[in-house]
Amino acid sequence: MKQIEYNLLEERWVRVRGQDYTVQEVSLPDALLHAHEYRDLAGELPTQDAAMLRLLLAVLHTVFSRVDENGTPAPFEETDDALIRWEKLYRLGHFPEAPIRAYLEQWRDRFWLFHPERPFWQVPEAKIGTEYTASKLNGELSESSNKLRLFSSYAGEGKEGLTYAQAARWLLSVNGYDDTSAKPKGKGLPSVGAGWLGKLGYIQAQGSNLFETLMLNLTLLQDGVKLWGENQPCWELDEPRSAERTEIALPDNPAQLLTLQSRRLLLDREGEIVTGFSLLGGDFFPRENAFAEQMTVWRDPDAKKSKKTGQVTFVPSRHDPAKQFWREFPAVFCEEGESVRRPGVVRWVEMLQNDPD
Repeated sequence: MKQIEYNLLEERWVRVRGQDYTVQEVSLPDALLHAHEYRDLAGELPTQDAAMLRLLLAVLHTVFSRVDENGTPAPFEETDDALIRWEKLYRLGHFPEAPIRAYLEQWRDRFWLFHPERPFWQVPEAKIGTEYTASKLNGELSESSNKLRLFSSYAGEGKEGLTYAQAARWLLSVNGYDDTSAKPKGKGLPSVGAGWLGKLGYIQAQGSNLFETLMLNLTLLQDGVKLWGENQPCWELDEPRSAERTEIALPDNPAQLLTLQSRRLLLDREGEIVTGFSLLGGDFFPRENAFAEQMTVWRDPDAKKSKKTGQVTFVPSRHDPAKQFWREFPAVFCEEGESVRRPGVVRWVEMLQNDPD
């Protein structure tokens, strides 16, 4: 096996659904550059699609907060700059090729799925973590070594290994949605809970094709109001954070939040098959009033106390599978008040609709 192998900018691993509803795998650049030709992402599970969408959004945020649609350096100085940038991109009807390819080529060496020092979405230090088989990585199975799933759609070799493309997709998903089963290796470390996406009442805007969906969720202004900090996705770090269970400050930029490494991960492979992975707890921050997150429903967990003190604390409100979605409408669409805060992406889309230009 090669130490450096499977570059995610070249290989076909992103699952998309075409206009004729057929599913195909494309490279990461093609998923962006041909987004207008696809109906949507078509991963194995909706949770995987959510994780993939956030990766694509991180690339777009980073590129188009720095350069315009022609690739000319033009960082935002005022909120109007962001709105004008968004409008020009939307009117194009597709993402411009030159700035996206130029950016991705600059960071090409950070997109190797297998690399001795900088494997994508992984850290070598995770090898000391809890070891799992491929059936735990596969979200359609999500088996642990001591709890097998009955009536699985996978059996035999299908349970024991994943292709590189499958593993890359599930790598994004397990980072965001992993449960709390892994035990820490160090002593006295704080609990990190589920992966960040697993803590959210996830919500996204949906367009008529993948381009529109990406654009509607490309919140170039936080809550549709203010400029973000300088974007820094995880692959741009000089040194990836590798310490177990690391509390960090709430990110002030979308690219960092969208690529948050909630877990330290490292894939294991034999030949051309991923057979398992190692896992440690990763980065986390308090969820209270974490309003940089634009894609969640919020709730006040102690409304009675808040009324007495006048101080409201919001936390992400996870969806209740036993509750119809329309019951959550007040938290999503109603006017904001003392105990109601709408998702940032809803605020953003509302601002776009009300923009006179």
